[in-house]
Amino acid sequence: MLFTNPHAQRRAYDLSLSEVMNIARGQESRRWLSGWSRLAPHPTPAWPLPRLAARLGVAQVVVKDESKRSTLGSFKALGAPVALLRLVLRRWPQRGWTPADLLAGRHADALRGFVVVSATDGNHGRALAAAAQSIGCRCVIVLHAQVSEEREAPIAALGAEIVRIRGNYDESVEEAARLARANDWEVVSDTSYEGYEDVPRDVMQGYGILADELLEDSPAGAPCPFTHVIVQGGVGGLAAGVVSHFWERYGAARPTFIVVEPEQADCLLQSARSGRPDRATGSVDSVMAGLACGDTSPLAWRFLQPAVDVFMTVTDAQAEHAVRTLAGGDAGDVPVLSGESGAAGLAALQALAADPEARHAAGLGAEARVLLLSTEGATAPGVYRAIAGRSGEEVVAAQAEWLRREGIAGRDLMARIEAHAAIGAIEGGGVCRIALTDADRQGRDQLVRWMKELGLDVRVDRLGNIFGIRAGTTDAAPVMTGSHIDTVATGGRYDGNYGVMAGLEVIRWLDARQRRTLRPIVVAAFTNEEGVRFMPDMMGSLVHAGGYPLDAALDTTGTDGARLGDELARIGYAGDMECGSIVPHAFVELHIEQGPVLEAEGLAIGAVQDLQGISWQELSIAGQSNHAGTTPMRMRHDAGYCAAAVAVFVRELAKRYGGSQVATVGAIGLHPNLVNVIAARATLTVDLRNADEALLKQAEAELDAFLRALEQQEGVAIEARRLARFEPVKFDERLVRRIEASAHARGLPVRRMTSGAGHDAQMMARICPAAMVFVPSVRGISHNPKEHTAPADLLQGANVLLDVLLALADEPPRGP
Repeated sequence: MLFTNPHAQRRAYDLSLSEVMNIARGQESRRWLSGWSRLAPHPTPAWPLPRLAARLGVAQVVVKDESKRSTLGSFKALGAPVALLRLVLRRWPQRGWTPADLLAGRHADALRGFVVVSATDGNHGRALAAAAQSIGCRCVIVLHAQVSEEREAPIAALGAEIVRIRGNYDESVEEAARLARANDWEVVSDTSYEGYEDVPRDVMQGYGILADELLEDSPAGAPCPFTHVIVQGGVGGLAAGVVSHFWERYGAARPTFIVVEPEQADCLLQSARSGRPDRATGSVDSVMAGLACGDTSPLAWRFLQPAVDVFMTVTDAQAEHAVRTLAGGDAGDVPVLSGESGAAGLAALQALAADPEARHAAGLGAEARVLLLSTEGATAPGVYRAIAGRSGEEVVAAQAEWLRREGIAGRDLMARIEAHAAIGAIEGGGVCRIALTDADRQGRDQLVRWMKELGLDVRVDRLGNIFGIRAGTTDAAPVMTGSHIDTVATGGRYDGNYGVMAGLEVIRWLDARQRRTLRPIVVAAFTNEEGVRFMPDMMGSLVHAGGYPLDAALDTTGTDGARLGDELARIGYAGDMECGSIVPHAFVELHIEQGPVLEAEGLAIGAVQDLQGISWQELSIAGQSNHAGTTPMRMRHDAGYCAAAVAVFVRELAKRYGGSQVATVGAIGLHPNLVNVIAARATLTVDLRNADEALLKQAEAELDAFLRALEQQEGVAIEARRLARFEPVKFDERLVRRIEASAHARGLPVRRMTSGAGHDAQMMARICPAAMVFVPSVRGISHNPKEHTAPADLLQGANVLLDVLLALADEPPRGP
């Protein structure tokens, strides 16, 4: 049954409603829960279901999967804990307690006599019991006759005291209220009634976290990524929490809201008909236990009446069919673990798609982008198995297998890496492909051939940067990935090259599935990233980003005396495209870590959040050459000693600073470099790096002061020449979250990290949002023929890159 709400309007979010619930308060709730050990540390996945969308005749279907929220298996883990925290803080405001301390149980002794009570169909009670157990208070849960023992057991296991009644859900709500009055307990419910709104408001505000997670990566000013949001009804708390967030953010441009209920528990649909909070007309007994509610929450109705466009009901049979559709990935999409109430949104969408009149009434056209909220997993395992024909564990295993099978082909990725490593191969399995040498030309030629085989439009700019462009369905700013293919003299086969080859495999994956993206995708290989022959390093991306003049780069003289521009022309890669012509929507670089952290911590993915600033100097020390045996120590002007003193000083400086500070003397030359002669001259390099610009400047100042004192002390002259200076880079927070989300969805352990090495993404961050994905390096070895990353780790990184690029490439352009 479907009812079009005559009271729905498209206008700015009401001020009176924002005083009750608002995004800022919801985000505060999210921060409070972020450290709770019972919740997953990352947002729950939002699975795209493109094949199901095509079958249903819409442009996009996305399912937010709350089965992965926590071991509690439901979105309810967001509501009751927030409400309990706010309740405790309101009751004892003078104590100065913090949410983090409460959830850690640090005030359990003080809360031992505090009792909370609630009625539930299962999930809300389980969430409240878990929160009560964490903070250390007592919890009483009232269960009605239709709640199975299978749902009761997990609640009791969390330490809750169970009270059973013979009636239905609404009668259990009344019993919880009676017990609270009689015993001076506190009710924690998502159902409001006269005189009881603060706690239900807080529960609903917690539910709004779902919307906050979904929208946090939507660029500011961009239209809503969804045209339709289908959300479950119940008493209305979840719907109000989600609707209020979307409405406040998008105002009159909000999506179409559709609320779905069981046909025998249609309290919201009846409320829409009568124009006021009303009761359900049926028995309220439904397989969708979490939605089997007879009374509308008056507080929730204040948000739903002016904003929900369509109210509709589905049958138990339709919900069960939707459970099976998601579990089996029937259309060829990823299997999703969605319980009876969780699949109600898909049941509604399937019903709308099958009925032309209903479809028209809901405005569900071919361009519709639909969000579904799968609110629970297999929270009643026996019921789920009977409906789905398989266990929840089997669905989760099928999901993992689907992700492996449908991702980047590991064999093809490794074959491409191995084939390219043969160009410039050296003993021990390494590669010597120094920029603009003949080996670099051969590597470039092979890359261009592969790009053309994939149908990419290949362009080369005036500095030799190579771009392979796959057209999108629009000419919106492209999404770019890539890295470099040049190496150091004794390099490995993965540094830089891996990111370029993985980018090509993303293109191959798209072509194999005839998948078009809204934005173009560009695979880039930047010139002279290593800076071995021509300085500075990261030259190609630096010039592309406007940080270094093209003419200066072309006139650079190499270590062998060759001019860079002449070498570009010699190898045939002096292109005609203007540098910087392509300004990406975003740049994502996949790279080996080149360090030991991921391997040491047993992690699969690094989401690189920042990159250290780099300060390179060359020091020239002029002393006095003299006899090593006849010159007293006090009369020496020893350039060799001064070079050694600098090396010791910068090492001690780095140890003293700690944190991300590192310091290296990487090259020392002495003259005349004889065993029995005091060195007259010394040249050495100093490499200082820190993720904090202020600390990097402080380290540079300390080094300068030390050099001035050393001159006076030893009677030498020291000149410093700047080789390179790059400020620290903080990568785009939105992209870092996307990397984390992909890793989390794929079950890969991930951490945020700082890169100690310079990368092309560092330069691209000057002109567009940028971030990096790291995979482990065995023993942290890089710039060495022994550089190695396991094929499984390379594949996992490529799949994370695929996920992130697909999400970015389908982002619509921002509004005017």
